Amino acid sequence: MKFKLSALIILLSLKIFAQNSIQDIDGNTYQIIRVDSTEWFLENLKTTHFSNGDSIPTTKNSHSILANDTNSIFRWAPGGDTERTKNQGYLYTWGCAVDNRGICPTGWKVPSNIEWKALVDKIYTETNSYLVTDNDNANFIYKKINQSSEIPYMKILQYPGGRMISGNYIFQQSFAYFWTTTLDYKGFAWMWYFSPTNINHYNFEVNGGLSVRCMRSSLK
Repeated sequence: MKFKLSALIILLSLKIFAQNSIQDIDGNTYQIIRVDSTEWFLENLKTTHFSNGDSIPTTKNSHSILANDTNSIFRWAPGGDTERTKNQGYLYTWGCAVDNRGICPTGWKVPSNIEWKALVDKIYTETNSYLVTDNDNANFIYKKINQSSEIPYMKILQYPGGRMISGNYIFQQSFAYFWTTTLDYKGFAWMWYFSPTNINHYNFEVNGGLSVRCMRSSLK
């Protein structure tokens, strides 16, 4: 009976852990949150391996210039500073985000443009914000009225900026850019980006470097 009770406690502990955090293949732990029928990472992805164990390489030079007509597989530390990955995660090319080896832990995925928009719409309806534009270019811009309030569902929101194919790092400590799996047109994919006061939607060159957050459908 004592053994069964101990086993039950362990199982319950594992269940509680699984509901509140998840580990990637490198052993990094991420806090998660449930949003309606989905679950989302509260932190940027830090993995250096796909879920099958294959390594995600980086360029020999953190400022290497890339072409934009192929889906390269690379990752970089924000600003080329590996110390920043502890809090801000890596910047990945879009090819990493859509690779069938899976950049997210097993059972998780990089959100599509529609899935990101559903989350942003949820944020919009639950915050002191107003929709500034919703034009034909699908460039949605949400601006916060109360600039001191947190953005819900994005509690741990670091601002690692992004990386251009030129090798330049942009808007470090000012913006957080997140890939979707949705291609806009050849060489450019949709992404969402956050600042302390705005949420924006635009496209970005696929061989640039942006952050990744993972999501999954919630277990019933």
